[in-house]
Amino acid sequence: MDLREVKISKSKDRHPWELARSKVVKSLINRFFPAINQRETQVLDIGCGDTWLIEQLSKAFNNSKYTAVDIAFTDELLSDYKQRLDPSKFSVYKTLDEAFDNNTTKIDLILLLDVIEHIEDDISFLKWVQTFSENITEDTLYLITVPAYQSLFCKHDEFLGHYRRYTNKTLKKHIDKAGLETIHVGYFFSFLLPFRWIISSMEKLGLSNKEVKGIGDWKSKPTDKLIKSLLMADYKISSVLNKVGIKLPGLSNYIICKKKLK
Repeated sequence: MDLREVKISKSKDRHPWELARSKVVKSLINRFFPAINQRETQVLDIGCGDTWLIEQLSKAFNNSKYTAVDIAFTDELLSDYKQRLDPSKFSVYKTLDEAFDNNTTKIDLILLLDVIEHIEDDISFLKWVQTFSENITEDTLYLITVPAYQSLFCKHDEFLGHYRRYTNKTLKKHIDKAGLETIHVGYFFSFLLPFRWIISSMEKLGLSNKEVKGIGDWKSKPTDKLIKSLLMADYKISSVLNKVGIKLPGLSNYIICKKKLK
């Protein structure tokens, strides 16, 4: 969960989108980074939010170690996470400088999950990440997710501090300009597209003035499990179709990439 949403959260309930996305991330890691099941690996989550997702990943990939970084961490949050999380598995920092200070461990996988849309110059940021430390090498794999389709930009994007949304084409273009090579790109959560289109259309027509609070204000509903199951079925169907060259649109994009070899 984005730390903007944590600030307004009155519940420990997780939105079905967030629950389903964690499953999607696990599936993508299993598919494109099988080494995580074979040996101890080092995972760096940049813009990790409230650490919930890497806590879920650690349950699935318990041989890995996780470094979590988010510039929105307060001293209070950092203290809480450091007390609550197992220090043998998790390290939590506010900046990459702190994360790599006196650390010589090679990073195997970098997660940038709904992060680069928050950054005005995402291309320069991605270039900077690649050259930030010798621990990030040509073998480091990147898993990036972003919101899809600029035409769906709405108040929720503004609330979260987004600069843009992407298509597969624009995401690949930005990745290429940043010096990264695309391994695989795709969409997920087609099921949600009509609902977001309705919301953005109503806003553009001035028919919706509802206050935006994000998923941090979510309270569990009887339909949560059904929505989560539908989203996961959606992802699985899209993945199968993707393998035969049929790419369905979705509310989110993902891209797997590595540094280009010179």
